[in-house]
Amino acid sequence: RPVGDDEQGLVAAFQSVPGYMDADYYYAGGLQLAAGRGFTEPYLWNYLDDPAGLPHPSHAYWMPLASILAALVPALSGHLTWFAARLPFILAAALIPPLTSALAFSITSRRDLAIISGLLAVFSGYYAPFLPLTDTFSLYMLFGALFFLIVNRKSSIANSFLLGLLAGIMHLSRADGLLWLLLALLAVIFSRPSLFTFYFLRITFCILTYLIIISPWLVRNLVVFGLPLATGGSRALWLTGYNQLFAYPASQLTFAAWWQSGLAEILK
Repeated sequence: RPVGDDEQGLVAAFQSVPGYMDADYYYAGGLQLAAGRGFTEPYLWNYLDDPAGLPHPSHAYWMPLASILAALVPALSGHLTWFAARLPFILAAALIPPLTSALAFSITSRRDLAIISGLLAVFSGYYAPFLPLTDTFSLYMLFGALFFLIVNRKSSIANSFLLGLLAGIMHLSRADGLLWLLLALLAVIFSRPSLFTFYFLRITFCILTYLIIISPWLVRNLVVFGLPLATGGSRALWLTGYNQLFAYPASQLTFAAWWQSGLAEILK
């Protein structure tokens, strides 16, 4: 049994609702999917994607994996409940401590440090309430630990395949997951294969497996929004303050307006 199973179950027992916006959104998106309504939402929480009316396409700002996982058990069981939606996240949270221990041991080869690392992951302080919720905290920790475990293994073509796969999954979890593809490519480049041709093969495998995971979502966005990455995320680049997340009309969020806020504000 995973080391963190009891602790995460205890934390989850005191959480009767998602509790904040991000987790609520992913949960609501999961219920929409489980009910057969697809990637749509009957509400607005921002105007960044220029919504024409209700219902409208969902996940124009956040990535979809947390909602997909939240839909999994409700869709299979027919129970559209909070408990059913969060089961994959409780499992992911429970797997983090043993993976943390394994990662610590792979780096240090010390059993004592591996045990301490695992215990620190079990009693994770600030993050403990967030891990079993319908959000990306436990997913990023889980896939991130797997990513570095693979990086720390002996170099092989299989590693390139798995790193590309994880980079795609992490991008499907969060918009900043694209950065993990860059990390994956750096890991492949610095793996020092014996033949130069292996570089090409490994980089190709890495990019292809990443694209296998992320391409369906990019195609969906292209069909729905006319762009591979939804406008809600790209407009967020030009925010000068948090409240502008809810600006109407969203067309006022431009590079020119961002630049006019002044270099001092931009640097802050």
